[in-house]
Amino acid sequence: MKNAPRFQFLLAVLLLVSLTGARAEGDEQLPSVSDKKTVAVSRDLFELESSYVFESNLHRNGSFGDQYAIQNSFSYAHRFFLTGNLYLRAGIAYERFDFGATGAPVPNHLQSVAAMIGVDYMHNDDIGAFIQFRPGFYTQSDFNDASFDVPTTLGRVFVLQEDRLYLFAGANAAFLRGRWPVIPILGMIWMPNDQWKFMAMLPEPRIIYSPSDKICFWAGGELAGGSFRTDRNPAIAPAQLNGAQVDYAEYRVGGGFIYCPTDNVSVNLGGGYVIERQFDFHRADIKYKTDGAPYLRVELKTKF
Repeated sequence: MKNAPRFQFLLAVLLLVSLTGARAEGDEQLPSVSDKKTVAVSRDLFELESSYVFESNLHRNGSFGDQYAIQNSFSYAHRFFLTGNLYLRAGIAYERFDFGATGAPVPNHLQSVAAMIGVDYMHNDDIGAFIQFRPGFYTQSDFNDASFDVPTTLGRVFVLQEDRLYLFAGANAAFLRGRWPVIPILGMIWMPNDQWKFMAMLPEPRIIYSPSDKICFWAGGELAGGSFRTDRNPAIAPAQLNGAQVDYAEYRVGGGFIYCPTDNVSVNLGGGYVIERQFDFHRADIKYKTDGAPYLRVELKTKF
């Protein structure tokens, strides 16, 4: 946490340079739905997601029993016009993971509640560049200074071929994250025609096929999880896990379909297989893993 201000200042400076460059180079450098029409910027953004991972064995040098995992998340944000193509985005996000009981000294749940504060550079209803801060608490149950963090993400889209090929570059910093506090992000989006889209981007690389404007089918992967501070518990063993930092991750592969009754609403139903889940207490050098298991997922998104 002591290096957080330095990293956040660096990320903010990089974004300001990116935004300045985007404004100077013109709208042709940013992705658009169509150059022949103007699409209004969505001001209210709402997301709701829930998933269930079936039971599988949790182990570290032996089995601790079977464990399931449930994820629920909610976010709402509003964009406020600043000037030109710049919008302030402000909102709130909540996410929670609940786990089945085992004999392992891992948390029975993890949760985060955070504000969302950022700036978006918009071209029609597409984001060309952005920075977002999520100050909040990332914890098991103790909402205190030890569980406070400000995960920061910035990114910019570069047009390699108009309406066809885009490059995304950015970075993410989360100072509760034990293994990689700052992660560079690089991805590609290729749309060879109106039906197919290839998105080689974390956390959800996908291939999407759209037979109509209302239905899309997808296949790909997903990385779910986050970094948290567990509760203080002097009775826990090993003692290194007393109030420890943990990186929780789910590595998913699967598929599903997206139904869009209108341009502003989408419902995503999917499922597949979680290759592995893990509780990585990196700073304590202790890691617990699970075997693979099926999962189901539903997601609702609206924008107005």
